[in-house]
Amino acid sequence: MLEQSVKKLARNFNDAWARSIELLTHADEIEIERAVRTLQVIKGNTYAKALLKENGRVINDIGFDIGIGLMFRKNNISRAELNRWYNEAEKTRFEGHIFQPLPDKADAWKLFLSVREKLFEMHRAAEELRDLKKKSLLPAHTSLTIEGVKSAMELGMWKLFYPEQKQEAFILLLWQELPKEARLDFFQTLSPEEKSRIYQLPDPAARETETQKLFDKLIKKQAPVLQQQQTS
Repeated sequence: MLEQSVKKLARNFNDAWARSIELLTHADEIEIERAVRTLQVIKGNTYAKALLKENGRVINDIGFDIGIGLMFRKNNISRAELNRWYNEAEKTRFEGHIFQPLPDKADAWKLFLSVREKLFEMHRAAEELRDLKKKSLLPAHTSLTIEGVKSAMELGMWKLFYPEQKQEAFILLLWQELPKEARLDFFQTLSPEEKSRIYQLPDPAARETETQKLFDKLIKKQAPVLQQQQTS
C-alpha cells in the first residue's frame, strides 16, 4: 500500500510526502485572496472596472472578490486545489457575464469542483500516506529483508526507520548500497574517540574509507547474531 500511495503522488517518498502536505493542508485566507487578486491583475483591468461599476467598491479593498474567496474557505480548498484552480483559471477565457474574461462566482465554483474531482485520487493517496506515517510505517520489531530494505531506500524512507531497523539494515547491505544519509547515520553510531580519529584524516575520501572499514568490521561481528535471531 505504501509503495502504491507514493507512486500516485511522486517518484520517491520525500517528494510524495511534500505533495501530500499540499493536498491535505487547507489554503489560508491570505493565499486565497492572493490567488484571486493576482488573477485579476494578470487578466487586466476589465474585471476591476466591472466590479467598480457593479458594486461601487474600489478594487484595492483586499477582502472584496465577489464571494469567491469566502466560497473557497467554506469548502476547505487545499493548497494543491487552489494552485490547480488558479493555473486553469488563468488559461481560461470566461464569457457571458459582466466579469469576463475572468470567472464570476458560478464559473469559479464549477472550475473548483472540476479541480477537486481531478485531484481526488491523489488526495486519497495523500490520506493513506499520512495514515501510514502516523503508524510509523513499519512495526517496531521486524525482520527486514535485503529486497525490502532496498525498496525502502529507493522510496527515500531511511529516515523513518527505527534505530533497531537501521542497525539491521547496516548488516544486510553493503556500504556501497547505502544512501548518503544512512552512511552519515552509521558514522554517528561510532564512539567519540573513533569519530575524532576519523575527523583528523586529511580528506573526505580518506575519512570515508576509514568509516567503511569500521562498517565492514561491524557486519562481520553482528551478522551471525542476526542470522541466529531470524532462525530462532
